[in-house]
Order: sequence, then C-alpha cells, then structure tokens
Amino acid sequence: MGQNDHCTQMCKRVLKLDASNEDATYMLANLMLMKEQGEGTTGPSEGSQGAIKTYIDLLEKEPDNFNILANLIELLKRAGKIAECQKYIENAETKTQRSKMAGLAYCKGLYSRYNSEPQKALRELNFARYDNFYGESAITNMIEIYLNPANDMIFSSQLEIDYGTTVENIQAARELMEELKGKGVDTSIIECQILISTKQKSSLEEAQKTLKQLLAKNSQYVPANVCMGLCLFMLKKSSDARNYLKTVIKNKYQLQYADFFEQAWILMADYYISVNKYDLAEGELKNCLKYNKSMIKAEELMGLIKEKEKAYVDAADHYSVAWKMSNKKNGGVGFRLAFNYLKADRFVDAIDVGKDILKVYPSFPKVQSEIIDKARAKIRC
Repeated sequence: MGQNDHCTQMCKRVLKLDASNEDATYMLANLMLMKEQGEGTTGPSEGSQGAIKTYIDLLEKEPDNFNILANLIELLKRAGKIAECQKYIENAETKTQRSKMAGLAYCKGLYSRYNSEPQKALRELNFARYDNFYGESAITNMIEIYLNPANDMIFSSQLEIDYGTTVENIQAARELMEELKGKGVDTSIIECQILISTKQKSSLEEAQKTLKQLLAKNSQYVPANVCMGLCLFMLKKSSDARNYLKTVIKNKYQLQYADFFEQAWILMADYYISVNKYDLAEGELKNCLKYNKSMIKAEELMGLIKEKEKAYVDAADHYSVAWKMSNKKNGGVGFRLAFNYLKADRFVDAIDVGKDILKVYPSFPKVQSEIIDKARAKIRC
C-alpha cells in the first residue's frame, strides 16, 4: 500500500518479540534502503550499511541459512553491490549439508542471474526447482530468464533490442508455467508475459484481452497495468500505453511489485527520449535507480540522453557504470561505451573496451572497424 512508516513500526514491533525473525528483518532492511535512497543520499550511508549489516550478522551465525542469503542477494542487488555476494555464497558452500543443497543452488542461481550469466543461472535454478521450499521461486526465475535471457527491454522505440528469446525459450517457459499451475499458482500474468514475448500481433491481442479482464476486477493491479502498457506500445498505441503506465507510477512504490515499477519507469523514459523530453526521461530513470542501483538499462538510457546531447564524457560515465554492472557481458552497452570514449578522445580506453567485447562476442558487428581501427588511427595521428 506504500505506507512505509506504518510498515516500519510493525516490523520493529515484531523484532522486539522475535529478534531473529527473518521476514521482518528483510522488510526492515529494505525499508532502510528505500528511505535512504528516497532522501537522495549518495554513497554507502548509515542507512544502507545498517540494512546490509543486519543480514551479514545473521549469516555469520548461520552461514547456510539460504533464506537469509537469498534475501541478502536481493538486498545487495538493489544497493548496487552484487559483486559482494560471491564471498557469502562461497562461505555458505563450505558449511552446507547435503540436505540443504537446493537452497545453495537457488542462491547461486539468483546471483548468476543478477551477474549476467543466464545459462549458469538456469542450471542452478533447475536443481532447486524440485525443492518444496525454493521450487516455486526457482521456476518463476527460470521463466523470466527464458523470456528475457539478456535482461533487456522487450520493446524500445530508441534502441535495437536483442533480448535473446527464441521459439525454444518460449516453449520452455510454457512448460514451466504448467508446472506452476500444477502447484496451484495463479499464472495469468505469466501467460500474458509469454504471449507478449512472441511479439506476434495475434498473441499481443490475446494478452490484451486477458489483461482487460484482470483490470476489470482491479483497475489498480500493478502487474496487469504494466503488461498492458508494454503490450500497447508494441501494438503502436503509445498514447493508450502511457495511460496504463501512469496509473502505476503516480502511486507509491510497492516492494512486492518492484520489477513492474522498474519496467514502467524504463518504458516511460524510453518514450520521453523518443520525443526529445530528456528532463522527463531523466526523472523516470532517477526513480528507477533510487530503488535499484543495479538497473543496467536505467544507466544505459542515461548514457543515451547524454550522447544525444553530445555530452560524450558524461555519456561514457553512465555507459561505464552499465558496462560494469553487466559484468562486461552486454555487448550493446559496451559498444556505446567504446563509441563515446572515441568521441571523447579516450582512444586507448575505446580500444580496451572493444577488445573486451570481442572476447565475449568475437563477431560483434563494427567493433573492429568502427571502434578499434579508428581509435588506433587516431593514436597514430
């Protein structure tokens, strides 16, 4: 409901009665991060440090408590510190009993997903998917990876998008969705996401019909509004699409719908960039980064705005953050970074990024001819 102050009070009351309550600890830690970021602070302030330290202290007592570790991974992702997860996973691995292997696999899968390693994530999550405790969440994560392996935008009016979904991926997502149905999970939104991922007009119209039925029951339902906005953008009905997204972003942020809020802000920013309203776009992107400092696409679009303004040094700064966040795996971001280094006369840096791209994607188009060769020629001059 967005009533964060009341939520904080209730969590504190719970923790007075039960100091080790994991759910209340996780919720309070997130609230601390949200409050800090909402106040516009930068750097590792007491708010974020306190939130994360709460979980680290719990893990020191019980390194293989994978519910706590999974929550810490989510928390570190939002704080922009995903690289710090590795040491806690390694520490847990040395202490894990055979009966807890599914929990370890689930945490490894989450970390790999957020570290831009989708194939590795799928392997780990597939092991966890049969577990009674982690299975449902593991399957949901697997579906999301299959539908968007590159964790990119499915639609953009500005960027060339290759989010890596194939016919085989969509079929795998459908099979996993049936597993969730068998567990009694409401898969209405997942079904719409699968239909939207096909990008076929008939499927988009089918998704639109289902979403209208969901919104007739609850016009404020965040996932349905965001999916409808995306669907309508893809059907080239941008005016209607924006109305659905505005229904979401005018409301207070709700943690349980974090991914959908982020998607709404990103889609609105993409639209504003397309009509040259850069200040409005930056406002949406700042909202996104306020709640998730690991949001690669938000930093990428910030870079795109600066690039369009011919502020190449500033553009490179944003692209550099996005490139590091992607674990140097997002070739499109790497190319934009190298291009802006070239424009900013940072020729050696442009060559280094170009080489990093080719290590992962040896045939990535134009890197050799448009970046590396041109930068070398500039150096020789």
